[in-house]
Amino acid sequence: MITEERFEFLFSLSASAMFVGLLVGFASMGWLMDNLGRKETAVYLRCFLGVLGSVSMLSAHLTGFCEFFIFGHFIAGVVGGLKVVLIIYMAECSPDNKRGLSSVAINSGGQITLLLITPLCLPALIGTDDLWFLLPCLTALMALLHLSIAAFFPQSPKQLYIQKHDEEAARKSLRFYYGDNKDIEIDEAIFEMDAENASLREDSMKICGILKHDDYRFSFFLVFICAIVPVFSAFNIKTQYFLRLLISYGLTQSEATTAMLIISAVSVPVCFIAPILIERIGRRPIFVTITLLCTVEWIGLGLAQTFTDFGYESSLIWLTAVVGAILGQIAVNLGLLIMAPILMSEICPHNTRATISLYTQVPPMVIAAVEVTIFPTLRGTFGSSFFFFCAIACFVMAIILYMQMLETAGLPIDEILQNITMSCRHTRRHTVGAFGIRVFNEYGTMKNYFYLDDDDDELNEDTPVQRKRSNTVSMF
Repeated sequence: MITEERFEFLFSLSASAMFVGLLVGFASMGWLMDNLGRKETAVYLRCFLGVLGSVSMLSAHLTGFCEFFIFGHFIAGVVGGLKVVLIIYMAECSPDNKRGLSSVAINSGGQITLLLITPLCLPALIGTDDLWFLLPCLTALMALLHLSIAAFFPQSPKQLYIQKHDEEAARKSLRFYYGDNKDIEIDEAIFEMDAENASLREDSMKICGILKHDDYRFSFFLVFICAIVPVFSAFNIKTQYFLRLLISYGLTQSEATTAMLIISAVSVPVCFIAPILIERIGRRPIFVTITLLCTVEWIGLGLAQTFTDFGYESSLIWLTAVVGAILGQIAVNLGLLIMAPILMSEICPHNTRATISLYTQVPPMVIAAVEVTIFPTLRGTFGSSFFFFCAIACFVMAIILYMQMLETAGLPIDEILQNITMSCRHTRRHTVGAFGIRVFNEYGTMKNYFYLDDDDDELNEDTPVQRKRSNTVSMF
């Protein structure tokens, strides 16, 4: 019989193993993307690890050794980290006007599946000592089903063309994803990849080269901001402590479990419209909205914690926390966890994605692990002040995204990269006051207003880039 102290230790060890697995997944995905391949990592490796993790947990049930269960949690973390590769892979395979839709559809499918499986964990169904092993069996079956379908999908056309220089294979891949009667679109995609490939200086960029390059540094900065938003959101805290928080706010364990199911159910309709919104409304307004929802969630949790700190007893306490959590779950369903991968696949050149993915995913994951570990201490020491600090941090990041983020919905990758180059160059020239130019950036769009000397034709409104930029309107 396991004592309560032993159980708490094993529970913490399992949670820590998953965080370590996430770190391993994030740290290795850049190398795996470029060397093993997008499809091989996103499909074959993830499915193999999914089955391995399920078998490991099943072995814990058969042998009684908890080490197998902990190892299964570690493998699950690695699979979760490599999900970023899946999103990048799908974005590289999708037409320009479907990149966001395909990426968010993956997120929505995961959230809907989680909602359907979570009730099975209740003691009334299979969440018992005798039947819990059916859950890893189910996940193994899902991994095999995914493999049986995705194995027939071709490799990323961008990797085939830019990295492997195989135009014939790239065209076959594009024909699979675009359709048989899409020759014009396929030619445009090849032209786009040609333009992107021509701008690459090296096959693979290191972090120092990225930080020294104005355009790459700007892309790195935006992706890092999107990657840090989930860290300062309540998502990681809720995964480990939300049940305990609701109990401390006045609910019983059964009521708290029911409240968590209601939160997921109320927010699930967003999963169905999020893939459409990301293309119709655009990346920037969606990302800003997600960050603001995280801000309001922390405010709701902070108010509940404030009432608790002052000994106030009312159903309003847990109700405030639940309303805040619903808004936070809406943010997750809109794409909180895939903001960075989406932006990475659109504003980062092909030769920088492996390095940028490493340095924008691993540091936030380390911060999140530390945050989750010391949260009980932070809550006990600072009370609701910590909650409101996180709310302020999310609000600041929402302002940064609103002011700095470029709208990329529906634009070809080469045009996005060209616009970033023009924007960075214009900003530099405005900063030094060169050639009498004054540039007023309308942030969040691809549009600038220029005042030029008569003899400066470099940034003339009749250039193709300016004609494209002038047709892009603010989305927020």
